[in-house]
Amino acid sequence: MFAPKVPGLSLAVSAAALLLCAPVAAAQDAGADNVVRNATDAFGLRVGTESIGLYDAGNVRGFSPDSAGNVRLEGLYISQQGALSDRVVEATSIRVGLNTVGLLFPAPSGIADLSLRKPAETGAELVLGIDPFTSPYLQLDTGYVSGDGRFSLAAGLAAHPDQNGAFGGDQRAWSAGFVPRWQMTEAVTLTAYADWDRMKDGEVVPSYLPDGPTLPPHIDRDVDHSLGWADWAYEVENQGVILDAGLAEGLVARAGLFRSVQRLPYDAFALLSVTPAREGEMLHVLLPATRYAALSGEASLAYQWLSGRAGHTLSLAGRGLSKNSRKGGDVELNYGDWPMDRPPATVRRDISFDQPQDRDRVRHYTLGLAYNLSWDGRLDLGAGIQKADYTKTTRPGAGGGARGSSAPWLYNAMAAWRFDNGLVTYASYSRGLEESGSAPITAVNRNTVLPAVRTTQRELGLRLGLGPLTLTSSAFDVRRPYDGVDADGVYGFLGSVRHRGVEASLSGEPVPGLSLVLGAVLLDPVVSGTEVREGMIGRRPVGQTRLQWQGSVDYAPDFLDGLSVDVIVDHRARTTARGDNLADAPAYTLVDLGLRRQIMVWEREIALRAQVQNLFDAYGLHVAGDGEYEPLSGRAWRVAATMRF
Repeated sequence: MFAPKVPGLSLAVSAAALLLCAPVAAAQDAGADNVVRNATDAFGLRVGTESIGLYDAGNVRGFSPDSAGNVRLEGLYISQQGALSDRVVEATSIRVGLNTVGLLFPAPSGIADLSLRKPAETGAELVLGIDPFTSPYLQLDTGYVSGDGRFSLAAGLAAHPDQNGAFGGDQRAWSAGFVPRWQMTEAVTLTAYADWDRMKDGEVVPSYLPDGPTLPPHIDRDVDHSLGWADWAYEVENQGVILDAGLAEGLVARAGLFRSVQRLPYDAFALLSVTPAREGEMLHVLLPATRYAALSGEASLAYQWLSGRAGHTLSLAGRGLSKNSRKGGDVELNYGDWPMDRPPATVRRDISFDQPQDRDRVRHYTLGLAYNLSWDGRLDLGAGIQKADYTKTTRPGAGGGARGSSAPWLYNAMAAWRFDNGLVTYASYSRGLEESGSAPITAVNRNTVLPAVRTTQRELGLRLGLGPLTLTSSAFDVRRPYDGVDADGVYGFLGSVRHRGVEASLSGEPVPGLSLVLGAVLLDPVVSGTEVREGMIGRRPVGQTRLQWQGSVDYAPDFLDGLSVDVIVDHRARTTARGDNLADAPAYTLVDLGLRRQIMVWEREIALRAQVQNLFDAYGLHVAGDGEYEPLSGRAWRVAATMRF
């Protein structure tokens, strides 16, 4: 995404001057939304609108926890058809390696764990800001805590009246939500949430498909290729309830039930096929109203007891998912010739959606038993077994239908040992049943979703304190069926893929005022199977890179008088861009620079935040699919002022 070259520059400079020169406020908890200072490792943390780390909910060790169904809310299984907004979610943590010790049934492809907002005191927080591309926004979050502390309520709303995107796209959005918590007794807590998120008038921006095994010609980030008259929109609703109860001494129950619905009143995609001569052809895909709905949840019962120096936990848990979708029925519009440097004017076309839509239904239930042993503060052992029951029914709009089912046994085991010098080592194995992705716009059977697949993971790791720093490292091997587009343009399973690699994180505060988070992952992804042996596809999976590293620093020494400076450097090596392995997206390095400061304005404490993203305006390409590319955003800036009252 790129920022206008001139119009916002003076505002960004003024904001920086205000950060440097304004009177300093009395110290307060300014680190609550500082993602660098809150991170305990480099594997992924999102706080509010900012995130750092090697991984996120869409990518852990080369796989997507979100697509695989490995999202948890307060540790409980949830299926999000539309993501929960920041009005109810406070942070998202990526759980891999040692961070999964103690989890009930860890997932092979990693877990994205969401935590709900919980106010520490009664008050409110108002944020006024400008996001990249001169996009104003407002956020108001309030909190109430009763005098006896037994009831709390977090509530908020956000408005983005003109949320401009990269390359000319823009949209309007708002969200609202609330999270009540009631401690009914000393042993029973009830938590609920309701969340609404709306977006409309989202202009379509194309991805780029080169003619042949080459990279697209250089993309001018100032040229607007958006298709303004054919927008897309969504409406998301999420509600849920969580019960935590101590039933007796050592006996604890947890249960959560979650509803998630996403409606798209209208939807659209665009694909620009381009040649080295910078000529192209624009394909526009319009979809009628679609709907995705899911009811998911988890219930568990755990009994803990002591015997000598050993602590034992025996857990019984069940998870369930009922998901329905209505999609398809799209219409294609081909605009013909479309030069990359001078996009032609387009006019609204008369279209009718006269094709029937596809309907899919998924039912997924799992019952499991797990045992964990903790001995003398040194040894942790865990093992679990699950019986899954998965059924998917498809009813294509053209007629017919299909039904598939699977009922595998799944299991996991883990062992960890703590040495006297603070070193912790561990080993684990897990086998899971995970969802697959959906077919891209370039596939003949676009929007097709494959059935769930069995995934396995083996890993070894360690954690070691190095003075004020903590080193965490793992070696892992993840295997599952490989989905992609074959030579005929059909999306399906093309063999098996193995992601073997090493990841490392170094984090801590080496000197007072300096927070450091460093991480790297070295990955060896390999595809195998008949398609590879016959030379129809290559050995490297699409969208994967061998090396990624990130360094994040936040510095707030006393001599800066309340000012903190943060820098994030993110490097990604070249990325496999095609299934035949004949093209790679080049490596790139992005640098973000930010400032924070507490100031006094009219006797009111205000937290100021300013950040320049992609400071050196690096050019790069994101691999959106097999031979499909999206340009990275250029230099952009964002500023925000937060008032607490």
